[in-house]
Amino acid sequence: MLMRCLVALLLGLVTLVAPAADLAQSVRERLAQPPVLRGEFEQRKQVAGFKKPLLSRGDFIVARERGVLWRTTSPFASQLRLTRNEIVATQGGQVAFRLDAAKEPSVRMINALLFALLNGDIDALTEHFGVDGEASGQQWQLVLTPKSAALARLMTRVSLSGDQYVRQIDIAEANGDRTAIRFSAQHSTPSRLSGEEAARFD
Repeated sequence: MLMRCLVALLLGLVTLVAPAADLAQSVRERLAQPPVLRGEFEQRKQVAGFKKPLLSRGDFIVARERGVLWRTTSPFASQLRLTRNEIVATQGGQVAFRLDAAKEPSVRMINALLFALLNGDIDALTEHFGVDGEASGQQWQLVLTPKSAALARLMTRVSLSGDQYVRQIDIAEANGDRTAIRFSAQHSTPSRLSGEEAARFD
């Protein structure tokens, strides 16, 4: 009887896991994975208790071997640089803050997660989230729910949608805030960083 129950449970788990794996594979097949991706973004952050969202715009670079550069151009200029070893925010040419992975172990996880979201790295995302959604034609949509208590304290759900690129990310934060990021003008040429772009990662 016990063995029969265990077999039934395992079969149930296979039934639950297989669709998620198939979905991840379907999205992975649709996504381009260029070494360098550039584009523009518009971010709307709805803070709980406030009617008017906070709006910011800018551009970004996702370099597979280097990290992410997130540059806000309005309403004020600033830049966020994420690499494997640190997160650095600058404003007006001055460092606003720096988080070192050697001192803050969570930095590596945060960087890996943000890189995965921006680059549509499905394998990395499934390590941290339960995955649901659909893929039809060239379009796809994913709904991610945090697996760990640490992530659940930050966000309750993340929704991604797109085609060959991630076009939109919606984040429902645990504190009630909501962030919607729309991406546009994405392109992967040239396939290498320019000298100026590479210097911004240093």
